[in-house]
Parts: sequence; C-alpha cells; structure tokens
Amino acid sequence: MTTTIRNITLVGGSGRLGSTILSALQKSPQFDVTVVTRFTSTAIFPPSTKVIKVKDDYPVGEMVAVFRGQDAVVLSIGFGPWSERSHSSLVEASIQAGVKRLIASTFDAGVNDEAQKIFPVAETKARIVEELKRNEASGWSWTAIQCGLCFEFCIRYNFFQINAANRTARVMGDGNTKFSCTSLKTIGTAVGSVLKNLDQTVNRRVYISNFETSANEILKAYGKAVGVDEWNVTNFDADEAIDDAKKQLLLSSENLVAMGTLGLAIVVKPGLGGDFKAEGLLDNDLLEIPTLKVDQVVTSILKAESKVTKCSEITGTQG
Repeated sequence: MTTTIRNITLVGGSGRLGSTILSALQKSPQFDVTVVTRFTSTAIFPPSTKVIKVKDDYPVGEMVAVFRGQDAVVLSIGFGPWSERSHSSLVEASIQAGVKRLIASTFDAGVNDEAQKIFPVAETKARIVEELKRNEASGWSWTAIQCGLCFEFCIRYNFFQINAANRTARVMGDGNTKFSCTSLKTIGTAVGSVLKNLDQTVNRRVYISNFETSANEILKAYGKAVGVDEWNVTNFDADEAIDDAKKQLLLSSENLVAMGTLGLAIVVKPGLGGDFKAEGLLDNDLLEIPTLKVDQVVTSILKAESKVTKCSEITGTQG
C-alpha cells in the first residue's frame, strides 16, 4: 500500500477525545482536515476548521457524498444504543466512497475474550472490529487503536475512588496489577502516526501506552501531588464488584458508575491482558509514542483541572 494520506474527515471532532484528535491532525501540514458533526450538535470548533453538518443517524447515502474524495476517515463517536449501528453506516459509506483508510472508534483496553464478557463496551467494540475484518476490500483498509485506560478520564471522573479530603481510597483487588495507560494528547498523536504508516498498520489493531502502572502507584502519585503521605485504603474484591455492577446495569443500562467499575475491572483483574507491554503488543516505537511517568502525569492533570496541590487546601472529593 504505497499511498499518501492528505484529505481526512473526522467524524466527531468535539468532546475531550475528538477535539484532541482534531488538534493533532490540524498541527500536521500533511493533512487537510474536515470535521463532520450532527445537525443537533452545538459543538464549537477552532477558527478556520472546515465543518460539515449531517443528519444525526449518519445515513449511508449522505455520508458517501461527504466522504467522496477523502483519503481517510477517522471515527470518534460516543457509545450508546445507537453507536454500533452508526459505526456500521459510516464504515459502509467509507467503502462506497473509495476511502483508503478508516480509523475505527475503538479507543480502549478490552480485547481479551474474558474482558469482553465483563465489560459491555469492550464487547461492542470487539464486534465492530470483527465487522471491519469482514469488510476488508481492495483499496479500503482499517486500523483500530487500543490505548488502555484513557488516563485523564480516569483521574477526572475518579475511577480510582480517591478521596483526598478524607485521605481515603478504595482499591479494587490488591492494587498491584499493572495496566497500560495513555493520555488524550498521545491518542491524537497516534491517529496521525497511523496515517503516516499505512503499510505497517493495515487491517489490524495497534497498541499504545505512555506508561504501565498500578492502582497503588497511582495512589502514591496522587498523594505526592496533593500532599498526602498516608492513605486509609480499603481493598475490595474485583469479582464482587463486577457482579454488583452488572446488577446495577440491569436496573439502568446508562449507569455510568457501574460502567466505570466494569471498565476498570478488565484492566485491574489479573489475566485479562490489560498490560500491553507485558503481553508484547506495543507499537510505541513505530508510532513514536512517548514514555511518561505516572507521577508527572497525575500532577499535570490535577493542575489542569484547577485542583489544589496541598492537602490543607482540599475541600472535597476529587473526581
């Protein structure tokens, strides 16, 4: 596959992830980027950004017209009852339009079979990858980026259940299991790198991470950032947490706390492949992914979120 990617359409260029991908692509002089957003969206994009509005359900015929003449399509769409169907429509439209490469909206950790049984989002994304494989065709190809935990999300929404005000933390399992983590900025970088390395990334998952860490290491880094030397830690069983979260999802499929618990469980629970480095999967060298230190990243995130840096100033739970 000897070709150069120039024209790119990004579907879903808003939100924390989408906007980061957009920023990374716009910084490269190689790329000419167009953003596709829904008619009902109120997202605001950087000045001079080319924006096309489409119907909310991404009808295939309309999207074929939008994608025609584009070298690559990057998908960054949310996940809900509609998402798998929308993804299928966008894949079909990209094939009909003659797009060369599609980057799927599968930015996550859970590709292990057991992980998919635990976490519904991982199961959905695995089905998406299987659909991509079935649609492989001459002139059209795909890439799925596996990034482990998106670290900013986990800190900002307190997946690790750290309460700096009370100096307490709830840790799933023993807290020593290592797992892969990636920053938003790095995910954006990886998208651009994939589009510059087409032959090496064709029709496969690529694996990236800035660092491998554990819940205990994160807690230590958090303490360093906010001035807490000792924590009152409560460890809880991963399997019990999984069972409880699944029950909560039966009551409400939109229970984000329960979803977060399952998303964390598939990397914290041993044996589910959450440590890409230990599994020998990483494509960091190919995609020029930087290595970062967990304590520096935690401090940077808390500062960016206008969090305090000393325990004496803390007034409430982080998250």
